[in-house]
Amino acid sequence: MWGHRAPHSTMPPSTLASIGSHRHATIPAHNGPCNVVRYNTLGRYILTGGSDRQIHLYNATNASTAASPSIPIKSYGAHSHEILALSISSDNMQFASGGGDKSVYVWDVASGTILRRFNAHVGKVNVVEFCGVPSNASAGGDSLLSAAGFDGAVRFYDLRSQGSWKPILELKQSRDAILSLAATSSRIYTGSVDGHVRTYDLRSGQLSSDLVDVPISSIRPSRNETSLLVASLDSTVRLFDTETGECLQSFTGHKHGQYRCRAVLTTEEDAVVMGDEEGKLHVWDLVSRHRREVIPRDAGAAGKAHPKGILWTEINPLAENGNEVATAGADGTVKIWRSSSEPRG
Repeated sequence: MWGHRAPHSTMPPSTLASIGSHRHATIPAHNGPCNVVRYNTLGRYILTGGSDRQIHLYNATNASTAASPSIPIKSYGAHSHEILALSISSDNMQFASGGGDKSVYVWDVASGTILRRFNAHVGKVNVVEFCGVPSNASAGGDSLLSAAGFDGAVRFYDLRSQGSWKPILELKQSRDAILSLAATSSRIYTGSVDGHVRTYDLRSGQLSSDLVDVPISSIRPSRNETSLLVASLDSTVRLFDTETGECLQSFTGHKHGQYRCRAVLTTEEDAVVMGDEEGKLHVWDLVSRHRREVIPRDAGAAGKAHPKGILWTEINPLAENGNEVATAGADGTVKIWRSSSEPRG
């Protein structure tokens, strides 16, 4: 379905040019770098986490018309160091956070109450992801939480057992820090500084490993898990076949050699979007690899989407008016990009 053998792109140039072409909103979210931004499953709200140790909730739909865009709907503060990881449960009632204080928290979105705290990690927590089988609403969403970071271990916590705070499973195959993790119903994918992409099949209990040989900063599977998008610190994004490990495509032209920048697929999975360390936002056609930069009208001579590096890129899972993109920058702002200036319904 990825068409890597096709002689030309199936996506019209006009479609590629429209992705993220309009800056819908700029939210001055944090005092210091904003390290992560996540949409809820309905695509209407975003959570942001920053180096100022704060987590904020914003309405992404109305962000452009808010009287005070820097004032969040709600703020959450408990971490003693920077926030590096956020994940929202499938029912949108809870979220998890992790960061430089080695702690993982599970929060109630509405009340701001901390429901669980896990302290099994020996270093910074770089990523948290809800996983397992979604429960009904009364059971509180997803059944498991996965977390990984500086110590190179993936840990799983049982969210259904209220008295349990220790991990029920630890995966310690990585020889260096894990910077990225993606969880599906049947697999866990990790990207590590040791240059390996590791795939854990939860049903068969098998592990497969593919060597990229450079530190990996982000990893994203396609919806049907036939392909895996991997960004690495050699300024290259690669698309791999999950079954064979074959590199189907590679995307270059951006600067990515130091920070944990993130590459994502658009909602239609026909293009790759990524912000880089120079503050530029790049869009590649998945098949032709044609690249363009998203340049706002007031960007000036520098032609950047952010004045400083873009540390996180997120696609709205339910964007109804084209591909909506949220970027989090080292300048502390979150920017929302759309394919047109028309508001979503």
